[in-house]
Amino acid sequence: MPDAGLAEQVAAFSGTLDSLLNECLPNVPGVQVQVSRDRYEILPIGQTDKHGGVPLSVNGDVLAWLRFNYLCRSDITNEYLAIAKSKVGIAAAVDSTPIFRFEYLYRADRVPHSHIQVHGQRGALSHLLSKAGHPAPHDMAALHLPTGGARFRPSLEDVIQFLISDCGFDHREAWRRAVERERAAWRVIQTRAVVRAMADVAAGQLVGMGYTVIPPVSGHPARGGRGQHAW
Repeated sequence: MPDAGLAEQVAAFSGTLDSLLNECLPNVPGVQVQVSRDRYEILPIGQTDKHGGVPLSVNGDVLAWLRFNYLCRSDITNEYLAIAKSKVGIAAAVDSTPIFRFEYLYRADRVPHSHIQVHGQRGALSHLLSKAGHPAPHDMAALHLPTGGARFRPSLEDVIQFLISDCGFDHREAWRRAVERERAAWRVIQTRAVVRAMADVAAGQLVGMGYTVIPPVSGHPARGGRGQHAW
């Protein structure tokens, strides 16, 4: 049965994403939450694996789609919303093929937890991978380019700014204010998560800055393995 507390947090997160997108981009279709048993997934209304998403236009002409989905869960304390899996990608409108995507996997063994995959080809890279014995040397999307692990991964705000600043897609006048506001909120959340994973390091830094820190009677909690070692 779905957890009521998690459901509320997912709804709030979905609302935040909806507001961010509408403040930054035109013709946003809206953001929905799909619930299946205890599974919560956030994605644009009407988006499927190969179609739809948020239209990306230049002078009103839709050239690409921003597609994303967030699979939500509770963290190990059952107190905070966490992401089990996320995907933020860009697909060409002309044939709906992916161009690149940012992915995050909470449980990842053979690939980085946070990574970028680029759909394309480069002769020099294919030659290098062939020599190295890579199983798919001609497919750049088979490479998972690491992007800082779980805590320091790119956010949707970073992707939106890239699409507007670097790519030149149509945008709302006040997009930058919305991006900077939500990015700041995201980094506060991630900072808190890092502190929970490495409380002794955070305490030591604060003491070094002149703060008084009183550790719990039981001592500092053990450092989180993922926080230290996951790529």
